[in-house]
Amino acid sequence: MNDIITNLQSSIDAKSILQHPFYQAWQKGELNQEDLKLYAEQYYFFESAFPQRLSTIHAKCDDSSVRQTILVNLWDEEFGEDNHASQWLQFCEGLGLDREEVKSAELLPSTSNLINTYTQICDEQEFQHGMAIMYAWEYQVPKVATEKIVGLRKFFDLPEDSLTFFKVHSTEKIAHHEAEAESISATVNDAEVEDILISVNQALDAMWTFLDGVDEARNQLAAVAD
Repeated sequence: MNDIITNLQSSIDAKSILQHPFYQAWQKGELNQEDLKLYAEQYYFFESAFPQRLSTIHAKCDDSSVRQTILVNLWDEEFGEDNHASQWLQFCEGLGLDREEVKSAELLPSTSNLINTYTQICDEQEFQHGMAIMYAWEYQVPKVATEKIVGLRKFFDLPEDSLTFFKVHSTEKIAHHEAEAESISATVNDAEVEDILISVNQALDAMWTFLDGVDEARNQLAAVAD
């Protein structure tokens, strides 16, 4: 059953968001603070919806041991005032954004597509599909968060507490994606692998397209400013 994880990782590596031009620009110091504000506003909607997708997967899962691993992830995401969405808003504030304005920002079409893709897969497919797309995202998160911290510290003068979201995600998500890998290996049979990989690639493409939308929007704003 480890073949499913190998196949998942191959798909993830082929569409790693660290290779996207937006993140490449982040790592090179080519983004300005307005670019980050735009990104932060848009990403908030994905982050704030993430616990609902986990809840859907949890509710559909008929394996109690797997449900427990999903519940741990959900708890880490949403419990308490210092939940992950709140940590993201703390980052937004560090950039100079107002929390309420972030929550009421207009979604780009690519942002809506990302959220709708995750929602549709989690709602309409078996729970293994939802777990697999969560794994495909959370497998990338620790490295992405670490790289973001490096870029933010190097190129921006932000309050250190505004980096809390990235600090937490640089380590916490390792345990989550490892648990998800074990659950996927235990619950996915060979006949399901191809269909699950289709869902995973849809989610990976939606995240890449989301970044395309952010990149296009920031370039349009720069052109207007010039």
